[in-house]
Amino acid sequence: MKRNLATTLTAVFVLGGCFAPSLRADATKEPAPFPESPFQPDLTPGYVVIEGDIQIPLAQFQALTGGGIQAAGTFGPATLWPGGVVPFDFVTTGIGAVSAANQTAAINAMNAIAARAGVVFRAAVAADGNRIRFQNSGFNNSPVGMVGGTQIINIVSWGSEIIICHEIYHSLGFQHEQSRLDRGNFVTINLANICGSGVSVGCTSGLAAGQCCLCVDNAGNCIPCNFNFGTVNNSFTYGPYDFDSFMHYGPTAFTCNGQNTITVNAPWDTQWQNAIGQRDHFSYYDRINCRAQYPFPNDRWLQRDRFGLPFGTFQDPFLSTTLSDALAGVPSGGTLFVKFGNNYGGVGTHTKAVTIVAPIGDVKFGN
Repeated sequence: MKRNLATTLTAVFVLGGCFAPSLRADATKEPAPFPESPFQPDLTPGYVVIEGDIQIPLAQFQALTGGGIQAAGTFGPATLWPGGVVPFDFVTTGIGAVSAANQTAAINAMNAIAARAGVVFRAAVAADGNRIRFQNSGFNNSPVGMVGGTQIINIVSWGSEIIICHEIYHSLGFQHEQSRLDRGNFVTINLANICGSGVSVGCTSGLAAGQCCLCVDNAGNCIPCNFNFGTVNNSFTYGPYDFDSFMHYGPTAFTCNGQNTITVNAPWDTQWQNAIGQRDHFSYYDRINCRAQYPFPNDRWLQRDRFGLPFGTFQDPFLSTTLSDALAGVPSGGTLFVKFGNNYGGVGTHTKAVTIVAPIGDVKFGN
């Protein structure tokens, strides 16, 4: 998984959090719309949009689009929210005001995440220097990770809880799934079908009839959208490539001709080509990865054969070859995640109530 991850992140159990249980809003499979320009008046100050819904500082956008399109490397790892505590508020006046019904939709989405990972969303107070702020908009977008100060989450798809969760995941530090450094083993990016590629008349950059302008530079000129398909350097992934993640692009993202810009490689194409980009549920690794970055208080991780200090966290798991040693560090009623497949000595009598989870499988306990 990634600390700023592209998406194989997520979690599994319920955290009480600060919201009462609530019914989930109806969700759709339609991905969030892509803005025609990254320069929107309602973004976090000093930020522009790339990849359809990710806000980055203007200087980073200029580095991506100035002097040619970079084939890879969008921006670096994100900052997680300390202690998993995320203060939030809403725009309540003006054109960006969030209605009471849409505030409830955002709270339901935060509630859904808090039920699966150790993220505590709470109403912001005056002393909170960092917070997320939900704003009504014509697009869906968010910065990645805690960027400092008040950061804007723009939402138009208030009727889709998972689309709101997608944007909140960005603010928690998660990237798009297809930004993984190993994505080339699983999907193929079809540059010829990306807006502005220039391969056909309909794919050239411009405003004339038959041309395509889904991306512009800081001067307002139409440019190729290739930079939206970069991978994220210095990122870390956990688990297999997650075609089912709600952080994955759909197959026709930034298309100039209606053809697929992302092709799922064999042998996964039959199952996943028309299913990537879903926006109606948390995938298994959406849950596991978020919980790894934002654990519940009684979560612990185990990994044998590694170096580092054993704190039982995802980044610094327990170091042991036996189940008994690991269980000694897990609170009663807690969950022990075995990070990677391996064999562990399991002989003995174990009486502590603990849930053991092997997210990647292939774990054996015994002699």
